[in-house]
Amino acid sequence: MTLFVALLFFLFTEYVRGREFDHQCLWVVRNTITSPDKIDKMLDFALENNFNHLMIQVRGRGEAFYNSEFVPRSSVLFNDLFDPLEYVLKKAHQNNIQIHAWVNMYILWSSVEPPEAENHLYYIHPDWIDQKGNNEGKFNQNKNTLETSNDGEGYYLAPNHPAVAPYLLNVLREIVEKYEIDGLHLDYIRYKDYEFGGNAFALNNYQKQTEDNAPIFLSAESTVEEKGKHSASRSLKWNNYRRNAVTELVKKAKEMAMTIRPNCILSAAVKPNLYIARDRFFQEWDVWLASGYLDWVIPMNYTPSFRNFAANIDLIYENFPPKYRERIIMGISTYNQSSSEAVNKINYSKLKQFPGVSIFSYNVLEENPDYYVPIRKALVK
Repeated sequence: MTLFVALLFFLFTEYVRGREFDHQCLWVVRNTITSPDKIDKMLDFALENNFNHLMIQVRGRGEAFYNSEFVPRSSVLFNDLFDPLEYVLKKAHQNNIQIHAWVNMYILWSSVEPPEAENHLYYIHPDWIDQKGNNEGKFNQNKNTLETSNDGEGYYLAPNHPAVAPYLLNVLREIVEKYEIDGLHLDYIRYKDYEFGGNAFALNNYQKQTEDNAPIFLSAESTVEEKGKHSASRSLKWNNYRRNAVTELVKKAKEMAMTIRPNCILSAAVKPNLYIARDRFFQEWDVWLASGYLDWVIPMNYTPSFRNFAANIDLIYENFPPKYRERIIMGISTYNQSSSEAVNKINYSKLKQFPGVSIFSYNVLEENPDYYVPIRKALVK
């Protein structure tokens, strides 16, 4: 049996050897773009290793790594005259590397220390921050109350608050209008988790709409089992309402990008399991892809387990014909697994004929050159 498995692995490795992806993408975390020297080093790495698409994180924790008229500038940028996005675009385009502006969407703040900028949304719009559960129409603006809910990933904007989507669309629009980006990459385009959506103003707005029997947009079947038809119906309507808030933002982002910069690739980093993405995080990326709201979907298939990695891909194959799989770039992590495990997943992505992979992240590879050697061999012909 062991000999048979070894033979299968050898044949699998030989089959994918020499095959290349059309799109070799690399996520670049924001602390890499704080100076020209760091950016130059990163671009040299990308050029040497045949990465032709870079996801550059230009908005994290509600702060900008570009010149913005209304988004607060990141506190880690000490030179007020330096525009990281402008610099990386100029240098990358000289070497035919495409730059995707990576924007953290709903996540607002995740540090223990509060923001330095006084015009940060954390201070000026605490009423936009999402909360757990049903707050019965009450909102406490006391920061101590909010801080008790800053568990796990941190604070998120409420996707179902009517002021949030227009603000985020303005964030995206400013980038697309001012910079000759090749792509716009949406991250954290989801609810924090299933229990969220309890922002008081958003709940009041929902109650008004449901009293008027407002239509449900792009509804999906609920997988949540509840006792009683009435309870199940309310749960289905509420869950679809939450999905709709996120889907509408993706749809409008696509419309905006197409109007201003038609060749801009709109992509999103998504939870890799279709069902978990839809039913737990209200991120119906199957709808986004099939409806043409996204040009690329990048599942963050970061599990160290090869079995789980392959199972997530099986779901993709079960739900999408080839014409949609051709727009799926497989996301692979490096921070939580050995290089040999990452190589197996790169090779499996080739075997399953995805057009590209996106590696998370440059920062890990740059800090561990020896770790990267086998990955480089898998990526580069």
